[in-house]
Amino acid sequence: MRRCLLTLLCLAVLCGTASAQTTRARLLQDLPRTAGAYWAYPGPSQEKLTPPPAGYEPFYISHYGRHGSRYLGENDAYELALSMLDSAGRAGKLTPLGRDVLEKLRVCYADALHREGELSVLGGEQHRGIARRMYERFPELLSLPMKVDARSSTAGRCMMSMAFFCQELKGRNPSLEIGLRASEREMPFVVGDDEMALPAGSAADSLQKVVADMRRAAFDATRLTGTLFDGFDTGEDGPSLMYALHTVAADLQNVPELGISLLDLFTPDELFAIWNANNAFWVRYVGMAPGATPRYLRQVPVRDSIVRAADQVIRSGEPALTLRFSHDSSVATLAYLMGLEETQGQVTTLENAYESVSIDRLVPMACNIQLVFYRREGSDDILVKFLYNENETTIPVKTDVSPYYHWTDVRRFWKMK
Repeated sequence: MRRCLLTLLCLAVLCGTASAQTTRARLLQDLPRTAGAYWAYPGPSQEKLTPPPAGYEPFYISHYGRHGSRYLGENDAYELALSMLDSAGRAGKLTPLGRDVLEKLRVCYADALHREGELSVLGGEQHRGIARRMYERFPELLSLPMKVDARSSTAGRCMMSMAFFCQELKGRNPSLEIGLRASEREMPFVVGDDEMALPAGSAADSLQKVVADMRRAAFDATRLTGTLFDGFDTGEDGPSLMYALHTVAADLQNVPELGISLLDLFTPDELFAIWNANNAFWVRYVGMAPGATPRYLRQVPVRDSIVRAADQVIRSGEPALTLRFSHDSSVATLAYLMGLEETQGQVTTLENAYESVSIDRLVPMACNIQLVFYRREGSDDILVKFLYNENETTIPVKTDVSPYYHWTDVRRFWKMK
């Protein structure tokens, strides 16, 4: 009987691992996912959370998230694509598809003009939705009068995300006392220490070359330019045009009110190759690959700030909520530093890193990490549960109450790491 149970457990683990893996076929079933870090937040896939052990109640939530959907940070992709297509159009060398793309780009560029990096309408809705679900999942905590410490990066899209999130919570519980902060002084506790000197990765240069080679191969524009131009020579600018068009296509899902998509300009092979190259870049950037520069170390001040804030709330005995609004690079590096399951795949080569780590799962627009703390009356044992993009996740720490962890064990693990 014991051997049978062990076999079933192993099968369950293997099935769970397989279901979490990203394959080419699975990725291409949902083309917006190929946008990677531009993927519009899909919301949680887990409807019901695992109840806590008997007698434990939530008393504190620490939330750390990326801003919501946004416009492109710069409009140079629009401008390059428009310039090349317009030149070909005036020369009478655009195909019907090329003329259609040019008109669509004009509409999209007019909407994006002077909105570089701004939160889109969808971005605000995403944060209202996350706040609403947080309230609905933990009403016994968030319906109480309490202080809310909300901090944001100084980027406008992060401050607006914080405003939408807090507005939704305040609308549901007017007794919340919300303090909003966004200044250079707060930045190390929101985005990490960008000036921290990092030890050089032993394979940093070779890994960077791998990413560059993958991107060069992915942006072979021969086929694409043939569908857009009729006898117009793009010269060496073909890959740059392809990159610009893909950047625009990736971000258009974040302004769905336009009703325009350009992802169908690319073949499944092209979309996968571009996504895989971007995935490799992120794996290298964060420091997940052996020999990569450990940029995740820059998140140590953020992680330690989260620990200090939690310990302070625990000592006070009062319910509380901490909110931090940051950027994709900060969320990805913090998730890896914390040891969240989604970042802990075994990476052997950057070309196949997607089999272990899929960056679209890590940093879509509005991605977030939530730590939910629980206590039981008459006990000093504090439990914590981790949610990544509002789904329960794990860390490599032994626990007898999975998916909950003893806070003392988590603190010890992070200190050693």
